[in-house]
Amino acid sequence: MLKHRGEYWGYCTGIWEDGRAFGVIRSRNLVDWQPLAGALEPLPGNHPCYWAPEVAYFEGLFYLYYSVGNEERMEIRVAVADHPAGPFADSGRKLTHEPFAIDAHVFADVDGLRWLFYATDFLDRSHVGTGTVRDRLPDPFRLEGNPRPVALPRHDWHVYHPNRPEKGGVRWHTVEGPFVLRRKGVYYEMFSGGNWQNPTYGVSYATARTFSGTAEWEQADLPILRSAGEVVGPGHNSAVRGPDNRQTWCVYHRWSAGLKERVLAIDPLDWAGERMLVLGPTTTPQPAPNEPAIVDLLDAPAVVVPGEEIRYETGTPSFLVEVSVRGDFAVILGDELRIEGSAPCFRLLRLEVDSLRVAASLDEEAPFSKTRIAEPVTAVSLAQGEFSAFALTPGWEDLFEDDGDPSGLGWEGAGWRVEQGRLRGEGSSWIFKGPTPADFLAVINARLESSDGEYLIALGEDGPRIALKNFPIPAGFDPRTDQQLRLRKIGNKVEIAWEGYPLGEIEAPAGPLRLGLGTAEATASFEAVRVSAISKGQ
Repeated sequence: MLKHRGEYWGYCTGIWEDGRAFGVIRSRNLVDWQPLAGALEPLPGNHPCYWAPEVAYFEGLFYLYYSVGNEERMEIRVAVADHPAGPFADSGRKLTHEPFAIDAHVFADVDGLRWLFYATDFLDRSHVGTGTVRDRLPDPFRLEGNPRPVALPRHDWHVYHPNRPEKGGVRWHTVEGPFVLRRKGVYYEMFSGGNWQNPTYGVSYATARTFSGTAEWEQADLPILRSAGEVVGPGHNSAVRGPDNRQTWCVYHRWSAGLKERVLAIDPLDWAGERMLVLGPTTTPQPAPNEPAIVDLLDAPAVVVPGEEIRYETGTPSFLVEVSVRGDFAVILGDELRIEGSAPCFRLLRLEVDSLRVAASLDEEAPFSKTRIAEPVTAVSLAQGEFSAFALTPGWEDLFEDDGDPSGLGWEGAGWRVEQGRLRGEGSSWIFKGPTPADFLAVINARLESSDGEYLIALGEDGPRIALKNFPIPAGFDPRTDQQLRLRKIGNKVEIAWEGYPLGEIEAPAGPLRLGLGTAEATASFEAVRVSAISKGQ
């Protein structure tokens, strides 16, 4: 799944209904999909297997990395197009030299370096089978030639076949389908393991804090998304931000009823501390991915010359803007703060405005501008450049990455501090931030640091207090490790969930309010707080 200029582009394994390789589907909301033509004319010769396409955008062009061969021997190639729908033309470049290489994934790090993750075979290990590696991409058409292991087979649930005939009758394991994300300085490679026909099959992840060295990444023990009930074979996922640009979604395939075909599925992807989690697989109707409060310039870009502007009133001092920019561009916050840059092709500009803090970044790289402002702003203007797919979502996200006084993040309360990536409080005290949007989703990661007491959440300074002891918490819940609470407020109704498990519903004041975090005769810490406006009707 690729998100580009406000639209989602999905690329499907195999030969499409029009005889071309890799079907293309298109959406603006991750729900309603339009099928398009296949992406690529099949190569000359006998190549029955066209697997695992992934498209990466770089300097104005789209690069389709794919696996092709006869299943026993597979290679990774790259094709190029000037539009995400294609048509793509094979470049004539073969990137890999192993007998078997599949499931290419391109990861661009914050330093601008690009890496290709893929799966290949390892025959000299105690757990023989397919595992994942990474190699640097100096340019889109070649690898550095130094593949390093990332996640290799090591667990029984990775078994693909107890004596696989195609591999000489050995006990064969499979770890494949890599996809990489970065959060708070930790790299996460998601992967699929095992055989889709087995109930143990699913998606797990491995972590690292640096790309240096040759050691394998540290694997989580069990799948975070796996076959269950009517869901068979959920796997080979990608991840993409939703329309509101806050919630990340796990996009994966699973088998339909009767195992006749693979179908597309999505569920929220999140973290509780450093623990990655997928709130699924779900089989019942779920809330649609949240839409931004303001969406503009989807159908055609707008060229803004100096002296003109397109102005949007945000109505809130904390908001997120994403907009694609090209040329010499300028965006003005309020009436004075000017964010400037240059982009020879469309690049994604992300503006985080959290009360008095402003950060700007391009294409998920490190912020090129971070500043504090004297007064809150409630307007953003496109002042110069070419702009496409403007989206604005009220709310904020605090990851507590900088030590110090939380008042610098807009929190108000005595005795609290930010240290080691967490907001910490002790005794019996409260800290508040806001106002929130009238309707919102709040995602809070919390941990109890002491053996006694509890942590609390307040909806308004005079509103209800939420204590977990008042809800039916599942067995095995441990408040001394990071847990994620999700509060979905619509009007005066608040749905409360622990990760993907509904806990109950309470009433709260309608309209905007201040969100509070508290301790009751305890020491507690909060690893992240995310508040996003819920659009009307979502």
